[in-house]
Amino acid sequence: MTLSRYATLGGSVALAALLAACDPADTVPEPQPAPDPAPQPHTASDGVGAVNNEPIPELARDPADPLDASPDTAPAADGLIEALSQYCGQSFEGEITSPPVEMDGDFAGQRLVMHVRECFEDEVRVPFHVGDNHSRTWLITRLDDGRLRLKHDHRHEDGSEDTLTQYGGESVFPPVSARVEFPADQFSKDLFEREGIPVSMDNTWIMEVTDTTFVYTLTRPNRLFEVTFDLTNPVDTPPTPWGWEGEE
Repeated sequence: MTLSRYATLGGSVALAALLAACDPADTVPEPQPAPDPAPQPHTASDGVGAVNNEPIPELARDPADPLDASPDTAPAADGLIEALSQYCGQSFEGEITSPPVEMDGDFAGQRLVMHVRECFEDEVRVPFHVGDNHSRTWLITRLDDGRLRLKHDHRHEDGSEDTLTQYGGESVFPPVSARVEFPADQFSKDLFEREGIPVSMDNTWIMEVTDTTFVYTLTRPNRLFEVTFDLTNPVDTPPTPWGWEGEE
């Protein structure tokens, strides 16, 4: 007998033994589905900030909340324009609060007065009087995107515009407080370069209203000029700024 015949004979014997052991009354149970795996808690390795292997619940979001809302970009309800507007029509005296330098000689010893002269929803006009010089007016305007723009309107006594006028800048973001920084805009940089004062291209102007003061600051590398006005003590209204007589 060959090996293949032994293999066939062995298989037949095994099958016969299996059939003999089976009870015909037995039924084969239907297969049961495998149980669902137990939920696994998040761990720190999930990268979702779990602590002590505790599951992190899904946070509900109010559908009314904008997805992109951010306190760093939301405009303030009591920003610079609103803060200045509450003093509309009033004037206040100030003093230089930066270290004295020769460059500020035109301001030293002069009476410094700001006048919150005209107030609109999106603009405030504030003349800045230096002694008998009534050439300066600050124009603070809200842009369509909520940012603020500062311009320095400079006039001669006859009302004509100074060569250095309408310079200033725009805030990088909509302000979230009554303190706003205005880096020099491109118009101003071109003007300063054209007029031979390129150092002013790095100017940043800062305006801030507190409970008791209004602070105007000019800063750039190696330059600081600051005037602080006392908002608790209104003073008499100064003359109309040069060139604005027709704006009464």
